[in-house]
Amino acid sequence: MARIPQHFIDQLLERTDIVSLVDARVSLKKTGREYAACCPFHDENTPSFTVSPSKQFYHCFGCGAHGTAISFLMEYDRLEFRDAVDVLAQALGLEIPEEAQSADDIGPPRDPLYQAMTLADRHYQAALRQDQATIDYLKQRGVSGEMAKRYGLGYAADVWDGLNQRISDKAAATAAGLLIPRDSGGFFDRFRNRLMFPIRDTRGRTIAFGGRTLGDDKAKYLNSPETPLFHKSDQMYGLFEARQAMRDLPRLLVVEGYMDVIALAQHGFPNAVATLGTATTPSHLTTLFRHTEEIVFCFDGDAAGVRAARKAMDQSLPVMRGTRRVRFLFLPDGEDPDSLLRGPGGRDAMQAAIESARPASSVLIDALSDGLDLNTPDDRAQLIERARRPINALPPEAFRAELIAEISRLARLPSEDLRQMFANTPSTQRPKADKPLERHSHESRVTPVTRGLTLLMADTTLATNIEQTHSLRDSRIAGAGILAEAIDFFASNPNVSVAQWLEHYREHRYFHRLQVLAGQHPPGDAEQRAAEFADVIRRIARQSISRQSLRDRYNALVAQQEREPLDAAAAQELKQVLNQLQDATDTGH
Repeated sequence: MARIPQHFIDQLLERTDIVSLVDARVSLKKTGREYAACCPFHDENTPSFTVSPSKQFYHCFGCGAHGTAISFLMEYDRLEFRDAVDVLAQALGLEIPEEAQSADDIGPPRDPLYQAMTLADRHYQAALRQDQATIDYLKQRGVSGEMAKRYGLGYAADVWDGLNQRISDKAAATAAGLLIPRDSGGFFDRFRNRLMFPIRDTRGRTIAFGGRTLGDDKAKYLNSPETPLFHKSDQMYGLFEARQAMRDLPRLLVVEGYMDVIALAQHGFPNAVATLGTATTPSHLTTLFRHTEEIVFCFDGDAAGVRAARKAMDQSLPVMRGTRRVRFLFLPDGEDPDSLLRGPGGRDAMQAAIESARPASSVLIDALSDGLDLNTPDDRAQLIERARRPINALPPEAFRAELIAEISRLARLPSEDLRQMFANTPSTQRPKADKPLERHSHESRVTPVTRGLTLLMADTTLATNIEQTHSLRDSRIAGAGILAEAIDFFASNPNVSVAQWLEHYREHRYFHRLQVLAGQHPPGDAEQRAAEFADVIRRIARQSISRQSLRDRYNALVAQQEREPLDAAAAQELKQVLNQLQDATDTGH
């Protein structure tokens, strides 16, 4: 999809002083070359939140929060990326340029798509006011006129071209998922004979629709397809309305359906949102925690609900830092929020259920100990092994310490022994070769590429000491290419901040890990860091040569095997070469 041009992002960050930006919201004090404060993202008494003028970057040693000026606005002011860019641009008196198209940036301009969505929204809402059967259905479901208006409910008539006749820009309407081309030419409406739920972004713009059938369609609910405006793994239904209803959101309730959200709002719980036919994703959680400190997931109490809760738990662990809390509400069998609210207990029953929601720690411990007899040494060892991955997914904070203490009690081992086991013993699942930067900060082994990036972002002048990066770029060691790009960038742009380079990687899968590395402060003086950096580059080059030799021998043995069966010695050598290649992968990234 089209994006804000990178050169404009560079210009914004070059002209924005992150110290002034943060200080306007959090009182900073100068401490040496940096500025410090108590972290605004978690409760603390001793300042661990620092802002670096040279890097134009903030980092909290307590909760791990970190990022650029754009990231700070997204986290502190609870803005989406585009809105954060808007704030910086307005402060500098700049206008965001038109989103340019390029060969790698294929897709229609967004404005016509938003216009098509707005027109469709009005069309569906007007149609609802004229359709008594749908109004009666809503009344039967207990939805008031006020709620229908707040959530913009509409009606797609049971005709093939009701919307098609109203929209002149067919290309935009098709790209927005509203119309479908006919094989014989022309277009027809995607949504027909459905109660329509507009899905809005955090700025209140309609970006998609969900439609509930009012007939006997096999698909009870139909959502808009993926479009340049809409990615269901990023969006939550009802978040805009929740923000409008409550300026401060003490918690957000995550439910399964549109009607659950509306029923909760009508009964005094306007802080409900719903995923859009997909499991909770890391993107969902990042968005939700931008607006609240507590998330309560509502699931059915059956086996499927427990499985869904465990998936949500897996996604939640890496982002549970500071004062963030996750709880799980398991509803009685056969109930959903809508039915519970309309039952004899009404609002009080729902409030009691929310208050009794189980903390994440309790649900996690249940999952880890499921099927184990903790009176036996073998099953206690199994508990420890099961706990390794979720524990290592957590930020190194209080919640992690509390979980280790609880597992220590159940496993009958001292907490300190468990901490050392989780920190020093690798998981039974080997890391993938193409995931070089996704290790957690508390893992003990630091690889050459990771160390090189940490040193370079601590002192970008190190880039000028490297004469050429061809060996890094040609290396098959995962992550070496990113290090080469960073060296070339800082060598060519000696006065550019680390934050500006990082923003080039915002859409990259390693962006979070790069930010973690940028927040680190390697020990030693400038001369020591320069010597270590040069040694890191030499080590990567040697490993690249060694690995290439192994790969050449592997290819030769495989080619020999294709011609004729290998003898025992050659088969054993092939096995050894495979193991050595895997070891080179694990130590080289």
